[in-house]
Order: sequence, then structure tokens, then C-alpha cells
Amino acid sequence: MGKLEAARHVWQFMSPLGTFWRFHQVVRSLLMPFPKLLGYLPEQNSTSNPLKLLDLGCGHGLFLALAKRERPDLQLMGIDLSQEKIVAARKLFENANGLVEQLAVMDIADFPEQSADVITIVDVLYLVPLDRWNCILKRCFSCLKPGGRLLLKEMNRLIRWKFVLLYLEETLAVNVLGLTLGEDFTFPKPQEIRYRLEQAGFGVEEIPLHRGYFAPHQLWVGHKQAA
Repeated sequence: MGKLEAARHVWQFMSPLGTFWRFHQVVRSLLMPFPKLLGYLPEQNSTSNPLKLLDLGCGHGLFLALAKRERPDLQLMGIDLSQEKIVAARKLFENANGLVEQLAVMDIADFPEQSADVITIVDVLYLVPLDRWNCILKRCFSCLKPGGRLLLKEMNRLIRWKFVLLYLEETLAVNVLGLTLGEDFTFPKPQEIRYRLEQAGFGVEEIPLHRGYFAPHQLWVGHKQAA
């Protein structure tokens, strides 16, 4: 799936929410490396059971919608702390006739252990104080099945000029327009993110995703050892 194909799909998916949110999410899809990120979803295992994907901080369900289009074999779940966004996500999937196992207002602390094959966290933790990261990442480790995978998409602040552009954009979106819940930003250095993932129990890969984009996108893949 290319950028334009993803943007067209987002435009259609967001149609029930009106022009503003459609335009906002289409622009987001063009600025985000969603097609690259989808490529790191694990392949279907040898069992007959579909892989279960949990999107933590799913918002309107944008990433879930793209994952469903690219990987219809996945069983999708999304949780978020915003009731408004979860209600909107349910409406969007009903309109698109897309099946999602679960869309819930829920904290990761309340999610069952060893119930997901892959967990995605796409530009969410930067709105969470750093002293809460360890608890969240350890809980993600517990919620993954043995052999599971965490896809953590955040920003590499060491790419200076792209990081400055990103910071200005997020200040406008969060603190001025109020499009996302949060006040302060948390952008740890890459080595800090790796350290916290390793402390949670993950084996870690770091993958740059920023080429061709104005923001310093980076992916951390956390692997939970198979039993």
C-alpha cells in the first residue's frame, strides 16, 4: 500500500465524521509512514487461529482500518481513554462494514494477559509522562503471547531539524487546537526508549522510518521470547 492509496482509503473510511476530521486524518496519513509500519506486522502463524492485534491508543481507529485493508487475516482490537473517539471508531467501522473484535474505553492495565499476538502503539507515549512508560511497557509485555511483538512508533529527537518541525506541529495540534488529549510532550532519546523496552523484557530492534517524511519517525520493535 502506497501513500496515496492509504490516503484514499482514509478519506472513504472517515466519511461519517464530516469534512474537518476527514481532511485532518487524510493529512495525517500522508505525513505518517503507515505503509512502512504495516510491513512490520507479523505474518500469520502456522495455527488456524488468526493473529490478534491490539492498537493501544487507537483513537478513531485509523491504523486499525489500514491494517484491516492490508491484512484482512488479522483479528483487530483497539482501546483508548477517550470515550468520544471510541464511539466515533465504532461508527466508522459499522459504516465501512469492517469487523473489529473489540473497541473499548480501557487502560492497558485492564487488558487480559497473553491475549494479543501483536501490540501497536503509534505516536501515543509522547503524550504520557516518562515515569509511566515502564509500567505501560511491562504491561504490554504481559499482554503479549509468547513470541509476540510490540510495534512502538515514536520520534527520534536526535534528527534535529525534523524534530523542530515536529515539535511545532504537535504544539499546534495538541495545545492550540486540542485535537489530541495531553498537555506536555515526552520525547526521550532513542537509547532511553531502547533501555525501557529492554527493562520491560523485550528484545529490541530500532528501524528508521523518516526517509521521505518531514518528521523523524522511528520504529522500535519489541520481541517477546517464545515459550
